[in-house]
Amino acid sequence: MAVTDARVEVRRRTGPPPWAVLAGFAVLVVGGLLWAKWAPYWVKVPSVAGSHSLGPSILTGGEPAPPGVSLGAGVEFAGTYFLAIWPALVVGLVLAAAVRVALPSAWIARVFGAGVRGGVRGSALALPSLMCSCCAAPVAVGLRRRAADLTATLAYWLANPALNPVVLAFCAFVLPWPWTVLRAAAGVAVVVAAVALGRWWARRAPGDAVVDAADVVGVAEEPSADGRPLVVRFLRALGGLAVRLLPEYLLLVVALGAFRGVLFPVGASWLTGTGVVLAVVAVVLLAVAGTLLPIPTGAEVAVVVALLAVGVSGPLAAALLVTLPAVSLPSLLMVRSAFPRRLLVAVTGSVVAVGLLTSAGAWAVGL
Repeated sequence: MAVTDARVEVRRRTGPPPWAVLAGFAVLVVGGLLWAKWAPYWVKVPSVAGSHSLGPSILTGGEPAPPGVSLGAGVEFAGTYFLAIWPALVVGLVLAAAVRVALPSAWIARVFGAGVRGGVRGSALALPSLMCSCCAAPVAVGLRRRAADLTATLAYWLANPALNPVVLAFCAFVLPWPWTVLRAAAGVAVVVAAVALGRWWARRAPGDAVVDAADVVGVAEEPSADGRPLVVRFLRALGGLAVRLLPEYLLLVVALGAFRGVLFPVGASWLTGTGVVLAVVAVVLLAVAGTLLPIPTGAEVAVVVALLAVGVSGPLAAALLVTLPAVSLPSLLMVRSAFPRRLLVAVTGSVVAVGLLTSAGAWAVGL
């Protein structure tokens, strides 16, 4: 036994020092986000500001209404979607693998914190990521695998799409100013609801949440404790994430894209008709549909613009302003191993509720 322990200790000492691992991770984060998010938006934001347009809606592709149900429609949607998000998805997978193999659990627990404090920190750390819910999902999975607090991780995952500052800039450039206020308020409400639900679940099932760095003392401080080279462990973690997440993800995006004309029947008379009952039914159906379809960052703004252009009322379109980006069926399935499933159902319900409140807010201000 003593010989074995000595060999493990030698392997630890021959690996990179902890400070080098952390520095490398920081370079990976900054470099990945610079390539996938920051540099592209440095170009796109001024372009949108000048043109006051985000281009065609991903729902219709510039046509008056979405196509009928077909495999071709699904493949076309998936192609447009993945062309927009693939760099961020790659970065999300890479960072998730790096978190799992390079960062000590106790360090992550200290950085993110727990409870409401963890929710605030998780939200703040999400602000520079600028990711959609699907691209942030692998990172959330990686964080939970390294003992990050449940509430903090949930806040990080949802704050990425909900509090995205670039989306607020897009709203300000292409829609009247009340829409920007609604989008900001709805995003904050989604994250606050998530933090509240995370705290409720942590009290209900304390074993699902790490509440303090001291709770993870039993976890190896250095992930390299198994003795394998860091690169080998990273590639194995990356491959495992890709094999587990991507096939299902791709199939779901194609399927949902094929049925988007059913989920969002743009041009249907009941979407542009009058009557309180019809309007309430329509807004509920749209809000629920918005939690199913995955979209790129900011695409919800183009969807709202397109809906308003074909006669859909402001309150109906407003429901999608937050339900489309906050969660989607693929992102929910991606994180199902990291969060309790009943909690994810509650989070989805809270997103729908915020969508309905956003619709009511749009009605109240006359949009």
